[in-house]
Amino acid sequence: MTLLQNLLSSSIASLAILAASPAWAYDFGANPGPSMVFVTQSSCHFCDRLDEQVISPLEASGFFDEQQVDLVRLSIDPGHRVTNFAGEAQSAVQFASQFGAYGTPTLLFFDGQGQLTQAPLYGVPDAIDFYGYKIEQAISDLN
Repeated sequence: MTLLQNLLSSSIASLAILAASPAWAYDFGANPGPSMVFVTQSSCHFCDRLDEQVISPLEASGFFDEQQVDLVRLSIDPGHRVTNFAGEAQSAVQFASQFGAYGTPTLLFFDGQGQLTQAPLYGVPDAIDFYGYKIEQAISDLN
């Protein structure tokens, strides 16, 4: 084998190992504080819109830090896994669906004990300007 063939062969093997490894998204058991979970997936343009126009600006402003709330971007893409509040590993899809997040984008609000504090917020409204206010209200209920 030539050097190039060896490099290509080892690169392909490394990629296969990476593809077979689960993507760990978050350990909820190790982070017991209040959290806002943004359930998203890579093919969701509504998720991108919500993140760019509402969530990232709130994050950049320091809002989540001020409120002492963890912002969790939870991808439900295939292979993504989490450790739930009980310390058990499960797929991100299983975790999200047990709390009513059956599509993306969905926002889930948890208190420090891992309990939902309100019904999930689904989708992106046409009047996205008021969505930031809804998030701020939901987070103020966590504290």
